[in-house]
Amino acid sequence: MPRTHLKVVGSWDFLSQFRNYEEPFWSKSVPEKSAGQVTAEITAFNKLGLKGTEIIRLMKLGAVDFGTMVLAYGTDSDVEGEGADLAGLSPDVTTARAVVKVYTPVLDQFFQKTHGIKVLGVWPYPAQILFCKSRLSSIADLKGRKVRVGTRPVGELVEALGGVSVNIPFGEAYAAIRDGAIDCAVTGALPGNAAKLPEITQYLYVLPMGWSMAMQGVNQQTWDRLDPAVQRYLMAGLDEMNSAIWSVAASETEEGINCNTGHDPCTRGIRGKMTLIPVSDSDRKLLRKVLSEVVIRRWAQRCSNECVDNWNRTVGKLVGLTARR
Repeated sequence: MPRTHLKVVGSWDFLSQFRNYEEPFWSKSVPEKSAGQVTAEITAFNKLGLKGTEIIRLMKLGAVDFGTMVLAYGTDSDVEGEGADLAGLSPDVTTARAVVKVYTPVLDQFFQKTHGIKVLGVWPYPAQILFCKSRLSSIADLKGRKVRVGTRPVGELVEALGGVSVNIPFGEAYAAIRDGAIDCAVTGALPGNAAKLPEITQYLYVLPMGWSMAMQGVNQQTWDRLDPAVQRYLMAGLDEMNSAIWSVAASETEEGINCNTGHDPCTRGIRGKMTLIPVSDSDRKLLRKVLSEVVIRRWAQRCSNECVDNWNRTVGKLVGLTARR
């Protein structure tokens, strides 16, 4: 294996996905397991002054070789990326993982063709749930509220329920709630805790609206220049790391809920005093109805015929739903 040095841009440095998985993998596991033949340096994108929305463009330009990007932070034309995490599509991590498994080849083909980026893996943050300043008893109570969303499909779900969606990066949610620009935020259970949202919100509604999928990619030209032995070594290591992140997604969701509401176990967050709002079966049915009648339909209208066909034969077949333009 030839000596190789890699530069990597990772996700938010204050979240466990970076601290416990990405950073140790690139800075420790890669050189140790390759006996020093492959080395890497990784920097979290927020440490570079980036919001995360720039990563795909920078990778396409070759300014970033290896990078982690939230799929929802792509350009407006990256409609295929939304198909992995449509609002309400995956009510649990098992479904989310199955969706990603069948859809990753579609994403890889799309990003290689459109941006010259090879997809190396896709993994989730904990379940995307609601942090609100004032009480709500169901998702129907979002009517009239301004809600931070991180993806366009979640925004369309909020709007279908009568709310006002405000699509802003995760790092800006705290200030927006604090300053009264929004009433609620949809974000990950444990990431929301790390962002200190329990300091400024009082009610937690835990019906999963999505998983905010992150995609690891590499500039295709950079990848093609690597020795095949290095490629195989990196893919094996990344597959192992991705599997580990998937394994903790459910536990981080549960622990995030515990921490936000001040219950045990809470070892990975700060104890809050939020009130947990029970989730009803009628809300689960409503979410599925809005997914089928609004979210999928609007997404399909933005997609090409090929895009819709690819989703229907993979994700749609898996979950028993059909997208129609």
